[in-house]
Amino acid sequence: MDKAVFIKELKDLFGNVIKKEGKSYSKIWLSEANYGGLYHSGGYILNVKARNHFDVYTREIKYLSYMLHDKLDKEKTAIFHCIAFYNDDEPAPEEKGDIMLYNEEQK
Repeated sequence: MDKAVFIKELKDLFGNVIKKEGKSYSKIWLSEANYGGLYHSGGYILNVKARNHFDVYTREIKYLSYMLHDKLDKEKTAIFHCIAFYNDDEPAPEEKGDIMLYNEEQK
């Protein structure tokens, strides 16, 4: 799998989800699932920061999980170790090397 092509595919996918589905995500990025720096897993955490405040993220996580499995093949969905949601007013871990897929501030 070509990583650059896959990243572009994800950017397009999330751009369409936000535009067509009306999802209120302000930022979406991938961070490496490295488990404390002990080893590189080859997988990623899908981080989502929402403009709206959610008390429970279950519905949004379920939506994204089903959407990814519907739009991507099994090889591509296997790289996601988990989905992490953050409210806009709470700090979210961003590190050098994270891959930005959508940023409302950079539209």
